[in-house]
Amino acid sequence: MTMSDDTRSIESRPPAGPVLIGVTNAVLSNTGDAAIFEAITVSLRRAFGDTCQIVAFDSNASVTSRLYPEWEIHQQLSVSPPREPARLRNVLQRVRHRLVRLLTDDRRASRLLAAPLVRRSRFARAYRRFEELDVVVSSGGTYLVDHYNFEARVLELRLADVLGKRVILWTQSMGPFESSRAVSQIERIGAVTDAVFFRDDRSARAWSRRVRGSDAEAREVPDAVFALTAPTPTASTAAVEPARRALLSVREWSRGVDASSFDTAAYAASMRSAGALLSSSGWDVRALSTCQGVPSYAYDDSAEAARIFAGVDVDVDREFHSPGGLLSELSSTGLVVTTRMHLAILSLISRVPVIAIAYEFKTLELFANLGLSDFVVKIEDVTPEWMTERIQMLLDEPGRARLSHERLAQLRAEADSPAGHLRRLLQQ
Repeated sequence: MTMSDDTRSIESRPPAGPVLIGVTNAVLSNTGDAAIFEAITVSLRRAFGDTCQIVAFDSNASVTSRLYPEWEIHQQLSVSPPREPARLRNVLQRVRHRLVRLLTDDRRASRLLAAPLVRRSRFARAYRRFEELDVVVSSGGTYLVDHYNFEARVLELRLADVLGKRVILWTQSMGPFESSRAVSQIERIGAVTDAVFFRDDRSARAWSRRVRGSDAEAREVPDAVFALTAPTPTASTAAVEPARRALLSVREWSRGVDASSFDTAAYAASMRSAGALLSSSGWDVRALSTCQGVPSYAYDDSAEAARIFAGVDVDVDREFHSPGGLLSELSSTGLVVTTRMHLAILSLISRVPVIAIAYEFKTLELFANLGLSDFVVKIEDVTPEWMTERIQMLLDEPGRARLSHERLAQLRAEADSPAGHLRRLLQQ
């Protein structure tokens, strides 16, 4: 740790007033990530009641503040918002990194933010709010992995430690940390972390193998989104026959994913076969994703859906949908085929049968833990034949890919547990 144990124990005591919790590493333009933030908020409110206030630090705050005006959102300190040209963003990113390093190494540097030309800047406002936090939560996700440079995450969490904040890693998928850069970065995060919660055993093993000597609480829990509950069907939604409406989620591969390791044509053909089979069987079929309708976000899955489903009777939805909006859509849906993991989770908590295509290990681990391995396939292995077979299985027996009410209640309680741990931590 950067600070002594004695200093941290004093500065980490619960404040006299409400607890102020900051959730950083948020990417709220992605509705799956927004669902994670909403779920963390729900869990914290169940644990703390009205005695906590929650603030998001997002990668593109100016956009997401408009999408979610009900949330308090600031720009993430170590991440420059997307802008054109890319070269300018890279320059500003380096400036932010240097500022965060300076603030971490020398607390007196914060006086610079009071300068007339700086004090009203987005960075200065976000930093002042960051200083006020009692806890910094690193949002759930899959960003602590080898193929990402997560130095920005390291910088912000080290700053939180220097400022005397408790640091919590919420429902992470991570590892395996094979590169020297990744090993160094995760070791530095481990040194400032009070508690870490994993979405799967593979991630827990990666942490324990690379982070030695940490006294952080480390535990495996379900994805944060399992803390959410599906809305009770209304008279209007109940009147819709769910067995005749399907949602298909695809994603594009131009950025962020190595498409050289699998046959993208087979993937596209498999999704196209799903759409053709369902539409020819009399279903209302729509392409819908957690990543669409936000022009500044890196991904627009609706564009890929339009390409894949050209000539197939599938309606391509291009609008932005909030987590609540997706849950509402799912309330009148009878089947989901998805490449996006959080659409799978939202389907599961809505008790909608779901078939998943896994482009990262997180989805495979999720379905294995739930006993649903028959209904997930690695993207490298998907074929139209596999897809047709699984769809037919669920048409004949939809309950095979549906979780019971009892299992969902158990998952909800387990997903809430990091909030309970945080409350106990602040009481120490």
